[in-house]
Amino acid sequence: MRCRTCPRLARHWDWFLRYRGIRLHWTVPACSPVCLELWKGRRMIDPNPIELAAMRQAGARAGDYIDSLGRTDMAGWSEPEWTAFIAAICGGYVDALIYQQLAANEAAGKVTGVPF
Repeated sequence: MRCRTCPRLARHWDWFLRYRGIRLHWTVPACSPVCLELWKGRRMIDPNPIELAAMRQAGARAGDYIDSLGRTDMAGWSEPEWTAFIAAICGGYVDALIYQQLAANEAAGKVTGVPF
């Protein structure tokens, strides 16, 4: 297994218990504590209020889609149902970001008198 940060081999840094032979899925393969810390810094850690609002909108759309199916057991969903579910989540997030940007542009245009 290769380190996710550099091309070296991952060696027992928080990802593999040698004595039990199982992988832990709560972290990534890393060759050293330095590479592990570098990898952790790549994730979104503090979403801003705009991103949180977009996440709420995406969650609402996903919930509406699940309600429209009438089945909450995701294990029984077909591939087209899964594709539509992911599209509902991603589309809801992106649409919310776009609407918020349009609203900000409109407000800035009213204040400055220059259309954006």
